[in-house]
Amino acid sequence: MKLFSRPAYPVLSGICIGISLSLVCLPYFYLDESCEFILVPSETQLPQMHNIKQKAWPYGNPDDFEPRINLDSKPVRGNVEKGKMIRPRFAASELGIREKLFLGVNARRDTLNTLGVAINRTAAQFVDKLLFFVEAQMEQAPNGLPVVSFKDERNVLQPFHTMKYVADQYLEEYDWFMFIEDNTYIRAEQVVEFVSHVSISQDLYLGRMVDELQSLYCDLRSGIIFSNTALRKMAPQLEWCTKNAFSMDHTDNVGRCVLHTTGLACTPTASGRNFSSFLSHDFVFDRDVARLRANPVFNASLTVHPVNDVRSMYKLHRYFCERDMALAEEEIASIEAEMKVTACLTPQGCSHLPWPISVSEPSQPKNRFDVIRWDYFTPTHMYFPNDHDNMVPLRGADKLDVDDVVGFSERKLEDKYPGRYAFQGLVSGYRRFDPSRGLDYLLDVALDDVQKGSRVHKRIRLVKPLSHMEVVPMPYVTENSRVHIVVPVNDFEMAVLPKFLQVYAETCLERNDNSQLYVVFVYSSAAAPAAPGQEESADEFSALRATIADYEKRFPEGARITTLDLRKAVPSQLDVVEVVAKRMQEQDALLLVASAGVLLETEFLNRVRMQTIRRTQVFLPIAFFQYHPKIIYEKKPYPEAIEISKDVGFFDRHSFDHVAFYLSDYVLARDAYSADVATGHRLQSTASANVTDLCSLFLRTDLHLFRAPDPALKHAWLPRRCNPLLPEAEYHRCLVRRGEGLASRSQLAMLILKQQRANKANDISASSSSLPAA
Repeated sequence: MKLFSRPAYPVLSGICIGISLSLVCLPYFYLDESCEFILVPSETQLPQMHNIKQKAWPYGNPDDFEPRINLDSKPVRGNVEKGKMIRPRFAASELGIREKLFLGVNARRDTLNTLGVAINRTAAQFVDKLLFFVEAQMEQAPNGLPVVSFKDERNVLQPFHTMKYVADQYLEEYDWFMFIEDNTYIRAEQVVEFVSHVSISQDLYLGRMVDELQSLYCDLRSGIIFSNTALRKMAPQLEWCTKNAFSMDHTDNVGRCVLHTTGLACTPTASGRNFSSFLSHDFVFDRDVARLRANPVFNASLTVHPVNDVRSMYKLHRYFCERDMALAEEEIASIEAEMKVTACLTPQGCSHLPWPISVSEPSQPKNRFDVIRWDYFTPTHMYFPNDHDNMVPLRGADKLDVDDVVGFSERKLEDKYPGRYAFQGLVSGYRRFDPSRGLDYLLDVALDDVQKGSRVHKRIRLVKPLSHMEVVPMPYVTENSRVHIVVPVNDFEMAVLPKFLQVYAETCLERNDNSQLYVVFVYSSAAAPAAPGQEESADEFSALRATIADYEKRFPEGARITTLDLRKAVPSQLDVVEVVAKRMQEQDALLLVASAGVLLETEFLNRVRMQTIRRTQVFLPIAFFQYHPKIIYEKKPYPEAIEISKDVGFFDRHSFDHVAFYLSDYVLARDAYSADVATGHRLQSTASANVTDLCSLFLRTDLHLFRAPDPALKHAWLPRRCNPLLPEAEYHRCLVRRGEGLASRSQLAMLILKQQRANKANDISASSSSLPAA
C-alpha cells in the first residue's frame, strides 16, 4: 500500500527547497547606526558556539541592555487636557443656522428723529435686525431706536465703520446684509422675500448699478446687499478701504472697496430675480404718485430714493401696503376660481369642495370618542359647556366672542339684503372648536321683514379659521433650578404626610434631585407647638417631626427638609408663603406650593422648572384628584398607583392649591397691592384687597399665568373640610370641590341604586318576618 500518491512529490520537494533557500539567504540584522553588521553563523561555526554563555558578549553585559527609541523623525504631540464640552445655547447655533436679513441705515443726526423713526416703524417688523449708524456721538437717541454712533466724525469713512462694526458683531448671525441711506424708503417685506429665494452659497454684491457707462459699482442710495461670504472676504481688508477712500461719494468708495477685496462687480439679478429700485431727483408723494401709479418700474421697486419728507415716507408705505393687499386679494380670488373648477373634475364632484374655500374641512371622527361637541348658547347662558355644569352664564371672553360674531352677521345681512330686514337679535346658536379648522358657528337670528311686515328667523353659518402660527418669544430657562417645595400640613392632612415623605425620598433624595422641602405645620388658634421644657406629647405633630428626623439620619448629606410652624385659625396660601419667605435668603428662589396628598414625580418637577419664568410667567398646574377609594374600588387592598382614568379621578379645575412662582415676583406682587406692609411681614390687607390665594394675587399683576392639566401631578384622596370662616367665594368653591371629589356621577348613581335596592330588600324581609305564622 502506497502512502503518498505520485502528484504529492513535487509539492513536498518545493517546500523543502523553499525552506533551504530561506535559511541560506537569511538577511542581516541591523541593530543601530553605530553597530556592525552581524552574519548569522554557518553550520561550520555552530560547534564553536555550543556554549554562548561561556563567551563574553562584545557589547557589554546583556542584562544591562536597554533599547533606545528613535523619535527624531516623529512629530511630538502636546498634552491636551480634555475639558467639558460646552454646547451652544440654541440648536440653531450648533447647526450653523443663521437669520435671514440684517438692515443697516447710515443716518444723520438731524434726521434721526424724523426719517429714522419712519424707517423703524415701517421696516423693523419685517427684518431680523435693524440698526442705525451715525457719524458722531449723540447725547440722547429717540426712544426705541437702536443707534450705534462712532467717534470718528469724518462722514466719508462712515460706511466702512459701519461694515467693520457689522462684520465684528453680526457676521456669524445673518445670511444677508443690506445697507441704505436714511432718506431711502425700503419695502422690507419684499426685500426679505427677495433674499429668501436667492442661494446663500455664492458671493453676491447686489443693487442698482450706477448710471454710467461700464460701471461696476452699486448705487448706495438705492441700497446694496452683500451675501455673508462676500462681507466675510471684505472684513479683513477694510483697513485698505479706509486708506483709499478718495471720493466724497459713498457709492464710489464702497464700490472700489468691494472690487479690491472681493473682485465682485455689481449685479442687479440673482437666481433669476431682479433687484428693482426707483431713483428720482426729488420725490414728493402728493405730486408724483398720480403719475407713477401706472409705472411698472415704480410699482415693482424694492426701494425708492430720495424721500426727504417724513409724511411722504408714511404715505408711500401705505400706498405699497394697499397695493400688496390688492394683489393678494386678486391672487386669492384666482386660486378660489381655479379650485372650484378643479373640484368638479375630482371623483367626489363639485359637492366635495370645502366651505369656505381654502379652509380645512371639518375633521372626520374615527369613532364616537373623537366626535367634537357643539356648545349650545343663548344671549344670556351657555348650556353644557363641560362635563360638570349644565348651564353657566354667558360672560367674559365667551360673551365678547358671541357679541362679535352676532355683530359681524348683522353687517353681512345688511350687505346682502340692503333695506330688506331689520335685525332684532340672537335667538340661539351653536359653537364648536375644531383644532384643524377653527371655530364653527350656527346662529339663529330674528329679523323683521320690512316688505312683508312679519318676523322671520334665519340660520347663519360662520367660521373663524385659525390664522398662521406665531412663535411667542420666551426667556431662556433650564432644568437645573432648585425647587423649594412648600407643603402646609394641618390636622386632617397628618395621615397622608408619611406617604408624601416616602415619595419625596424616592423621587428627590435618592436621586439627588435639586430640591428643598419646607413642611409648614399649621396649628389652630387654641393649639401651639411644644415648648422646649414641655413633653413631646403636647405637640400633635410630634410623630411627624420624628419621621422627618429619621429621614435626616438616613441620608448622610441631609434630607434637605425644613419644618416651620404657623398658628392661625384660618390660614391662607399667603400666610404659608410668608412664613417660608422669612426663612429664605435667596430672593430669586423658585417656590412650589403643593398639597400633602401630592405624589411627586421627576417629570412634574422638571415641568415646574421649565414653565415658571422669573418676571414673566407663573405656573398653576391642574392636578388629577383621586375619588374616594371605597367607592371606586371593590375591595382592599387599594392600588398604590393612581391611574389616569375617568373612573379613578378627575382634573379638578376648581383647585388652585398648586402654584409655582419665583419669590421675587411674589414680593413685588405683594408690595404692589399692600403698600402698607414692609417686605418680610405678613400681608395685612388681604381682605381689603380681595386677595384670598396666590392666583388672585398674581392675577392683579402683569405676569402671565399658565394653567393647564398636568398628567404627572396626581393627588391622593383626602377628606375635605370646609371652614365656614373662609371668605364666601372660597367657601362655596370648597363645597363644590367636596361634592365633585367624592366620585363620578355614574358611580354615585350606582351607589344610590344599590342602597335603594338594599333598603327595599330590608323592607321586604322585615315585612315578611312580621307576618303571623300559618
